[in-house]
Amino acid sequence: MSLKSKIRQIVKNNDKLYVIGRCICNLHDTDFVRLLRGYYDHPHDYTSILAMHNGMKYPDRVVYHIKIYNTIEKEAIAEFRGRSFGFAAALYWTLKEMIFADFLQMTPVVEWGNSAAYYDSGMDQITMNTFEYYFEPVSRIDYRDVDFCRNVIKGNIGHGYFITKQYNGYDMQQDEIEELGNIYKKYVHLNHETKNYIEDQVHNMLDGKKVLAVHARGTDFNMGYRDHPMVVAPDEYLTKAKVIFSLGEYDKIFLATDDANILQLFEREFKDRLSYYTDVIRVEGQVVPFAVYNSRPLHYYKLGLEVLRDIYTLANCESLICSKSGVAFVARYINFALGRCFKELAILDKGLNKKEF
Repeated sequence: MSLKSKIRQIVKNNDKLYVIGRCICNLHDTDFVRLLRGYYDHPHDYTSILAMHNGMKYPDRVVYHIKIYNTIEKEAIAEFRGRSFGFAAALYWTLKEMIFADFLQMTPVVEWGNSAAYYDSGMDQITMNTFEYYFEPVSRIDYRDVDFCRNVIKGNIGHGYFITKQYNGYDMQQDEIEELGNIYKKYVHLNHETKNYIEDQVHNMLDGKKVLAVHARGTDFNMGYRDHPMVVAPDEYLTKAKVIFSLGEYDKIFLATDDANILQLFEREFKDRLSYYTDVIRVEGQVVPFAVYNSRPLHYYKLGLEVLRDIYTLANCESLICSKSGVAFVARYINFALGRCFKELAILDKGLNKKEF
C-alpha cells in the first residue's frame, strides 16, 4: 500500500481527521459551506435538513427531534432565564416544528432541555425533560432513545416556515390558529397529574358560570421588545372589560395577568365580580416574570403550571379580551382544539414595536 493510501486510510478511520479533511476538500462547495454554517454557526438557517444515523433503534421511522433550549449549558441557566422563551413561546415553536414533522410524516420527539426557563432540579427524579413535567410524550419514542435511533432529523424552529404562512408569531390569522389547534389536539395531551389538576382548578374557578376572560400582559412587555406587540395600557383593558361586562351577559370576570398593578386596578373596579388565581407570582415594573427567584419548593415547575392553568381557564371562558401575546394565542388555539368558540373575541392591537431593543 502506498504512503498516500495509508494516509487516506488513517484519515477515514479517524472521525475528527475525516471531518477536517472533508471541510478542506469542500471549501469551495457553496452548498456544503452553507450546510455547516446553517447548523453549527447560525441556528436560524432553516434551508437545510440535517439527518443523523446514531444507532439502529426504530429503523422504520424517521425521527424528528424537537429540542428547545439546546444551546445553553447548565451553568448558564440562571443568566439564560432572563432572556429565554416563556411557556407560550416555547409551546408555539414546538408546535410549528411539529407541523413540519407531521406534513412529512416523520415521528416527532419533543425535548425541552435542562436550560429551559421552567426546568426545575427538584423534578429530576421524575423526568429530565421539562416538556414532560406537563405533557405526555408526543410519540412512543422516548426522548432518551433519540441518540440511538437509525434516522434522526435535527429540528429547527424555522422549518415550520416551509409549511405555514406567517413569519411573525404575533400576526397570526384564524387559519393559523386552527392549524395550531389541530396539531395540538393530535399530538399534545396533558399528563395524568397535570390533567387532573387543571380540570379541578378550572372547574372551581368557573363554577359553571358565564365568564368574561381578560388576559392583560404587562411587566416586561413595557420594555418594547423589537417585533413584539406594543404594550396595551392597563386602562385600555379595563375600559374594554367595563363595556362588554355592562351588557349583562356575564356572571363574572376572570383575570389572568402577570402584573400586580393591573390586578389592583381590576380589583378596585369589579370587586367581588372579579375572579383570579391567588397563588400566582405577579411582579411590578419591567421584569421578566419567569426570571424572578422565589424560595418556594419546585418554583420553576410551578411557574409553568400556573401559566398552563391560566391558559386552560381562559380557553374555557365564554368570551376573551386580550392583546397580541403568546398566552392569549395559546388560549385561542386550545379553545379551538377543545371544540369551543369564543362568543366574543376582543383583541387590543396597537401594532408592533420597530425600535431596536
